Amino acid sequence: MSGSERAGRRAIYLQAVGTAAAYVLAIVLVDTLYVGRHVHDAGMAFGYAFCLVQAGAIGVLLALSVAIKFVRHRWERHWERLRPMLLEKATACLAGNGSVQALSALQRRHPREVDRCMAELLHRVHGAAHTRLSALAAELGLVERWKEQYRSRRKGTRKDAISRLGSLESEAAIPTLLRALDDADDEIKLDASRALVRSSGEQEIAAVFQAALRGSLLIRAILTEALRPHALALCESALPAALASPDTKTVRMALEVVGAWGKSLPLPPMGPLLEHADAGVRAAALTVLPKLAQSASCEREVVERLADANEQVRAAAAEAAGKLRLASAVAGLRGCLQERAPQASVAAAYALARIGPEGCRLLEEEVLRSRTASAAAALEALERLRSDRMLLAGL
Repeated sequence: MSGSERAGRRAIYLQAVGTAAAYVLAIVLVDTLYVGRHVHDAGMAFGYAFCLVQAGAIGVLLALSVAIKFVRHRWERHWERLRPMLLEKATACLAGNGSVQALSALQRRHPREVDRCMAELLHRVHGAAHTRLSALAAELGLVERWKEQYRSRRKGTRKDAISRLGSLESEAAIPTLLRALDDADDEIKLDASRALVRSSGEQEIAAVFQAALRGSLLIRAILTEALRPHALALCESALPAALASPDTKTVRMALEVVGAWGKSLPLPPMGPLLEHADAGVRAAALTVLPKLAQSASCEREVVERLADANEQVRAAAAEAAGKLRLASAVAGLRGCLQERAPQASVAAAYALARIGPEGCRLLEEEVLRSRTASAAAALEALERLRSDRMLLAGL
């Protein structure tokens, strides 16, 4: 659990305890100051006090709900009346037939409405008109206004600000978008990341990549797809730096992203990662290796990892040896097949089936030799290989 998640849980617990304490305190005060003076039975007095506090709380919440709905209704009616005129003024400015001063005068009288109108247009207009609209937003001071709104403590205000800044074609919004990559809310992080990826700047894309490595699984999954078109650019500096990081979690996350891209990328030599002190890094590097152009040069390291002390690493090495069809790994794969670790045994069986006739012969011998779990894994791999051949033959 990350530090932000623990802080969020603590805040929820404290809020629940504070609400319960305030509720009990209100009941005690009503009982002491009013009900207890008129009802002499202590139990009945406390019950009456509880009912009064409950009715008062319900009444306050109901009145507050009605008031909020009334204010929102009036605001929406006001917006619908002004919207046609604001759209007309804004589109006239874009076409060159209107005056920015007139729109600025409307902004002084109706700042929220002009803000909303420009935000709607920015999300709907594309091409050259979008560029002119971004310049108009800057001229009206909306860029600075939205940057200021991002400093709010309210999540909704910050989210709206980042959404609007992300729709601009302005370098002035980039520092705020970069700062939003460390926001506590995942939705705000994603909005900022998408906007920065669209900018296609090398530094901005590298910053989004770093945010993906730091973020949650959901953030990483979404940003991995967004960063896929920029994989080659990231291989120049950001990805090698992440793979060379002293933080093992960063290295593992970077390898996971590379594996999800499924591309043959020009990565730094994988030898040091295959011999890394952390077993998770070794396993992740072996998983990625068959997809890389340099995989043939790491045959020795893959064979050595078949004797690794960690079962997950041995299983990953067996899978890599099978995908690379390494004939030199047959002896090591046979050892993995015959051990009692189920993950490594099954991976070795499938790898031997991929290698070819020699691997299949060893699997058949294992099936005939014993009735252990390794024999079951060997039989499963042989049956899977036979089924695949039948499908390829169209039978």
